[in-house]
Amino acid sequence: MALFIFALALLLTLGSCAPDLNPFISRGAYADKIATGWEKQVFRTERFDLTGYVRITKPADGVLAIFIEGDGLSYISRTEVSSDPTPERPTALEMAVRHPASNVLYLARPCQYAQGPHRRSCEPLYWTTGRFAPETVAALNQAIDQAVAVHAFRAVMLYGYSGGGTMAALLAARRKDVSALVTVAGVLDHQAWTGHFGDSPLRYSLNPADDAGLLRGIAQRHFIGERDKTVPLLVAQSYLRRARLSASTLTLVPRADHTCCWADLWPELARVPPANRPDT
Repeated sequence: MALFIFALALLLTLGSCAPDLNPFISRGAYADKIATGWEKQVFRTERFDLTGYVRITKPADGVLAIFIEGDGLSYISRTEVSSDPTPERPTALEMAVRHPASNVLYLARPCQYAQGPHRRSCEPLYWTTGRFAPETVAALNQAIDQAVAVHAFRAVMLYGYSGGGTMAALLAARRKDVSALVTVAGVLDHQAWTGHFGDSPLRYSLNPADDAGLLRGIAQRHFIGERDKTVPLLVAQSYLRRARLSASTLTLVPRADHTCCWADLWPELARVPPANRPDT
């Protein structure tokens, strides 16, 4: 099965859409600057308080596009765990602000951007081996329920970057209102991912590949950077095999790696439709 090759090399020379990184402002203030004009919200769920940004211009459209952030700053080094998983550069947020849909929600992961009383339940487990634990998935699911209820959206489209792609897939397997699943550099089979690098397994985490049967009927698009050494192509391929999905749901992006240059490319990538092509 041939991979779809998306010829966007020229666009990779563009500058980032995000404001310049400033070492003198907090990561939260940096995110606020990216999301200028959006409404900032805190979603209180059973276990965590989740930070989000939302832009709703045509609620009558009935569909909410939801972007889920990556793992953020989980580790300071290969062996030293971070005390704060807030991303230094929130790629999913940068993508969300450039998304063409009328109704868009960005959700940070548990404990990202959380300060003071909003750090309840935050412990390193939830951004290390338990980053995809049932309780973290449940928290995102509850936040989405809250957002959907405000305007009675009939459907959601889930978008996730890196570990946010893992979350998006896990959520898609657990919801009945998902019209499409789109991931960018997504960890769609974390068992294959950690095994490839010889890392410790994410033993307290759910794995999208285990939900392959539930996901097979959902329209999907998975973007992988040709130069991505962090989440290599084999991870997505392992997921596709287990879900028995055609490689037509996979788009290999020339010259892109794990971080560059997804936000710059997003206005074009967002036009590539999801597909539902079981491998028969």
